[in-house]
Amino acid sequence: MNHRAHRAWQVHEFWFIRAALVLLVTVCADAAVGWFAARPSPWIVLIPGSLPLSMYIFVALPIVKQAERDS
Repeated sequence: MNHRAHRAWQVHEFWFIRAALVLLVTVCADAAVGWFAARPSPWIVLIPGSLPLSMYIFVALPIVKQAERDS
């Protein structure tokens, strides 16, 4: 593996941990709302629906910013 390919991997090496944490927090929040809320029906849909936005904010955007800083 050349130096450039190794450096590119370093930018992206922890994306799966961030993605797993975002998914875990979303599932826990959805379960907590479903368990404790008096009227959970709108939140049961809205919380998982925010997953793509959360993935972009907490996973994709840091990768893009790091790649811009490195280049």
